[in-house]
Amino acid sequence: MVAEKRLEPEELKTLVQRSEWRKQSLESLLVSEGVVSEVELVQTFSDLTDLPILKSTETLATHETVASVPPHAALRYRIMPLHREASSLLLATDHPRDPDEIAELMVILGCSLKWKLCTFRELTELITHFYGVGLAPFLRLQENESRLHQSGGRSETSTGIPDFIDALIREAIRSHASDIHIEPQEDTLVVRFRIDGVLHNIPLPEGIDSYQKSVISSVKVMANLDIADRRMPQDGRIEKQLDDQSFDIRISVLPTRMGESLGLRILNREDTFLGIDELGLASWQRKKLQRLIQLPHGLLLFTGPTGSGKTTSQYAVLAEANDSKRKIITIEDPVEYQVKGITQLQTHAEIGFTFAHGLRSILRHDPDIILVGEIRDDETARIAVSAALTGHLVLSTLHTNDSAGSAPRLIDMGIEPYLVASSLQGIISQRLVRSICPHCKREDTLEDGFLEEVKPLFPESTPPYSTWTGCGCPYCRFTGYQNRRALFELMEINDPLRSLIAERSSSSVLMQQAIQRGMIPLRRAGWELVLKGLTTLEELLRITGGIDSSGN
Repeated sequence: MVAEKRLEPEELKTLVQRSEWRKQSLESLLVSEGVVSEVELVQTFSDLTDLPILKSTETLATHETVASVPPHAALRYRIMPLHREASSLLLATDHPRDPDEIAELMVILGCSLKWKLCTFRELTELITHFYGVGLAPFLRLQENESRLHQSGGRSETSTGIPDFIDALIREAIRSHASDIHIEPQEDTLVVRFRIDGVLHNIPLPEGIDSYQKSVISSVKVMANLDIADRRMPQDGRIEKQLDDQSFDIRISVLPTRMGESLGLRILNREDTFLGIDELGLASWQRKKLQRLIQLPHGLLLFTGPTGSGKTTSQYAVLAEANDSKRKIITIEDPVEYQVKGITQLQTHAEIGFTFAHGLRSILRHDPDIILVGEIRDDETARIAVSAALTGHLVLSTLHTNDSAGSAPRLIDMGIEPYLVASSLQGIISQRLVRSICPHCKREDTLEDGFLEEVKPLFPESTPPYSTWTGCGCPYCRFTGYQNRRALFELMEINDPLRSLIAERSSSSVLMQQAIQRGMIPLRRAGWELVLKGLTTLEELLRITGGIDSSGN
């Protein structure tokens, strides 16, 4: 690096001294100080040693290959077995090894060694994926028990379990998981993380199954729950600090036939909501939404299943409308974000403070904009519609499959069709789709069975159509996906639609009319992402189900 003028000699001298003082390797210090990226460092190692670099899309190791390196050796020496031949073993490493270490490993593993280079992050993810989450504390637990057994002491099986649980929670936070499910089976312990809305089985160290009761009891102790009571559901919470961030872990315990099942919901106290420009709306959708926000009165609904990002979109709208000229009051269950300049109320059903009760009280405070967390019943619906007709802009959510289903749903709740037609101004239906991991992205060709649907949607394009998929790699924890993006369907209520709503027209008729007026349905918006290589066909089908291009 000095020879290539990427680093001054004096800088190198300072970094060497700092690494010695911190007892940190020079290469890890170079990365942490931002002098070089992990990828650049590995490339430099490869240039110096002629060792090949492991590609993210290479075939994963087999179970037999992984079994040839004991877990304690993989963790201690930070190596990952990739391929086994008759007399040699191919290993992944994040730095070149010195001859003495190689000789030591050859004695331990009993064969000659070949090497491929990868980044520190890739190696960490490979070891975690093949040997299990929480491997280090679990190996310490086994060592302690073995030592106690040899000395004739009493074995406390739960001694190292809290460290294992801590590692499990930390891995879930790093994976951006929203939930951890710990599910005891007859002879196994199953742990699943919900990442980007989808549950994934998490690999665990071999042998953890025999500690399942200790794991469950330890979580209950951490949440201050009664470990003696295994017949009733219980709720608790754990506080966790990670990388200067605070997390609330909400614990739910359910007694099942196989034992107690745990659900851990991870909430980041420092989560911030997105602005309207960060939602992922198309430019024309953003302009329409901004126009709707400026309306003096009316009902603006956000629809979609649980976990589709409705609350995030609502707060983005509130942030856009939040100025000193308008008074904004919200009633929610619960209040998910704290916003300066907005009056926020939380319902308490146990004392009778419901959405309907709170909404009646809010109207006496002269608000300009009201956010109702959810329209759940006919009473809340009536008050919300009445408020929208009497000079207030009302935002709320409704559980319908698409935007066209909102008006019929309100009518089914007992609201007169002419009132629904007069109050509704706009409906936003949305879904969250997973984005393809850019590190293991692979091109494919659209199957013939979908050509009839795609051709009319994109007449300017001609077959063959390219689609993309993620193979799975350390950067996406072998899921093929990284993060999520939103799909939006924005229905602006115009006069033709108002007439159809007043006539009690079906959702399919309303959808056809909206599409004729230029609305882009969710399915078509999803196809755009698929053909641009931003998400997969599998993900589109998972999210939109049987909705076709016409909205049926």
